[in-house]
Amino acid sequence: MMRSSNAINAIDVVVLASGINQILLFEDYVPGYKALIPYHGRTSIQYVLDALQGVPAVRRICIEGPRQLLEQELAGRFSKERLTIVDGGTTFLDSLVIGLEHFAASPAVLFITADLPLVTTVAITDFLCAYAQAPSDLAIAVVPRKSYTGAYTHFTKPFNRYRDISICHGNLFIASPKLLIKPELRARINRFYAGRKNAIATTLALGWKLAFVYMFGVEIFHRLTLSQMAQFASKELGFEITPLLVEHPGISIDVDEPDDYAFVRDRIEESCV
Repeated sequence: MMRSSNAINAIDVVVLASGINQILLFEDYVPGYKALIPYHGRTSIQYVLDALQGVPAVRRICIEGPRQLLEQELAGRFSKERLTIVDGGTTFLDSLVIGLEHFAASPAVLFITADLPLVTTVAITDFLCAYAQAPSDLAIAVVPRKSYTGAYTHFTKPFNRYRDISICHGNLFIASPKLLIKPELRARINRFYAGRKNAIATTLALGWKLAFVYMFGVEIFHRLTLSQMAQFASKELGFEITPLLVEHPGISIDVDEPDDYAFVRDRIEESCV
């Protein structure tokens, strides 16, 4: 159920569009930027921007990626006052820093990936409202396993099984620009993102204590709850991390493999019938 859209009055958004896919997703596909992969005659980033445009709380948007290509793709889409396109970073950390520095005066910044064509206005709104109820330095969208119904039932993504819930990571997060003042976190953040689809690699990137606690407390024995793990990670890293449940499986489906592409294509074509 969608929460009240009045929970957040305004938030600035960074769309991460620097990702490149080198895998053959479909016949005649030319490897390139994920943001520009076509679905039903429109590129992935157009679907993401449509979803953002429907959220009243969204104020300014900064897109990080291949600036010239994106300017051609999005010509006339938004006013210059609302939309900025900048060259993206070569790593996730670069892009995170660019986005947070761009909106350094903002209390918090919403990040979303451009290869998320199944994202909806409702999903974004629900995430923002969940954040308003539990703000933190870093809020990460996670999707409970029970949300994968209908066509999503047979679409497998890695789930992390806690004592109280099984979840899949979503491709939305909210970060505070004050994280920029913690340079010791930068190398860890880069390794964290690189291993984000492997929970053990992710926790190892953040330190051996976190890896040990996750391995035995979650992965093997399932003794810790999601909240307990987040509290321990927050204490170890020195800033507050909050996982927020968002019951929209579309936010977990970025396109990396041919099966991802086929699934997303089919869902979009079904919605256009």
